[in-house]
Amino acid sequence: MGKSRQSREQYPTLIGLRLQEYTMEMTHAQRLILSNQYKMMTLLDPDNGERYRRLQTIIERGYGLQMRELDRDFGELSEETCRTVIDVMEMYHALQVSRTNMKDNHTIDERRVTFLGFDAATEARFLGYVRFLVNTEGRYTHFDAGTHGFNAQTPMWEKYQRMLKVWQACPRQYHLCANEIMQIINA
Repeated sequence: MGKSRQSREQYPTLIGLRLQEYTMEMTHAQRLILSNQYKMMTLLDPDNGERYRRLQTIIERGYGLQMRELDRDFGELSEETCRTVIDVMEMYHALQVSRTNMKDNHTIDERRVTFLGFDAATEARFLGYVRFLVNTEGRYTHFDAGTHGFNAQTPMWEKYQRMLKVWQACPRQYHLCANEIMQIINA
């Protein structure tokens, strides 16, 4: 991972903003600090310089509508939600391992046990966490991100909740039979 990417990921923690759930409220001093941070990021990460210059202008001029864009970069997932996302990924790991270990595994299409991810349009926070787990934390790196980087392009949260209920009821979650796999993926 490049140094500039690491700097961007650490960036929000460096500026010490007080964040509200849906809005970002900043004092003039905080806006000045953030503006200077964007100026430095332009120098540190020239490939994304145009983006940082745009954000710097938004902060300096206080454009309320565009400042809401910054809120998206400062999302929050509860510990429970994070654990649920990990449970979903672990379930898919168990599905893949179980399918691989089956003697007659051609009865279940490999694509059916492939983790698709989450919808970028409606589940961006979950998608961001999946990408963080895979790309930064190095977990589930054997999952295929596909050409869309785990963007399922359709809402998946409710489907995964149904699947988790069935999987968690299985007595041997990592040694699933074909029938159990089908029940889980069809939930």
